[in-house]
Amino acid sequence: MKKLICYFILSSAFVVQTLAQESTPVHFAAYEHRVKPSMTEKYWECMRRVKSNSAQHKIGAAWASFEFDDNTFIHFMPIKNFAELDKNPFADLETKMGKAAHDAMWADFSPCMESTTSYVVTFYPALSYLRATREENFRDVFFWTVIEGKEAEAEALLKQWAKVYEAKKVPTGFETYKVTFGGEPVYAIVGWAKDELDMATERSKTRELMGEDMKKMMSQTMTLTKKFDTKRGRRLAEVSYAPAPSAGSN
Repeated sequence: MKKLICYFILSSAFVVQTLAQESTPVHFAAYEHRVKPSMTEKYWECMRRVKSNSAQHKIGAAWASFEFDDNTFIHFMPIKNFAELDKNPFADLETKMGKAAHDAMWADFSPCMESTTSYVVTFYPALSYLRATREENFRDVFFWTVIEGKEAEAEALLKQWAKVYEAKKVPTGFETYKVTFGGEPVYAIVGWAKDELDMATERSKTRELMGEDMKKMMSQTMTLTKKFDTKRGRRLAEVSYAPAPSAGSN
């Protein structure tokens, strides 16, 4: 894992969308960067440089970045197992750029960050409802810490939330993630919209469609809750990258 910590790890939204079609949980190496406010623009320049170099050298990696309202940036990479944490996902870029230029590019990130945290998160399609479109980049995240020993009840309740949403034909959905290694085992329930106004409108529609079931479900949720927090932000499509499909691919 120490090798991986040297790098700014990102995740492909395209990969997430594809894997989410399956019901099997998907694991991600996650990196959270708390950026110094005075260095935010420099941090953006670093992200743009990574995308530019990756596009120029046509590397196979793909990623998406997320910015939140407390000036943290969270980045993910899908992994099959923990052994992949010791691999350098940008080895191809280092070879094509040259070691000196490659190392200098990553070194520019360091003075921008107040702190970094790494952990593994798991996405649970079975505990989720619908998927965000490419136009829906706004995010609202409910960080849910469940009372110890109540995890099975919590996951059963999340399935019930999804069933009620489906029965009520709620037009917007949620995705469920959980920190499964390297941090407190908190659930992250992620909602989405085109922007903050759209989110408020969709939430209003959801409350109307759910009616009394909303109060009942929230009451059940709180009985399992040790603590919770919320965070808002957006997916940074402008600095995300996916390799162009090869000729003849579908």
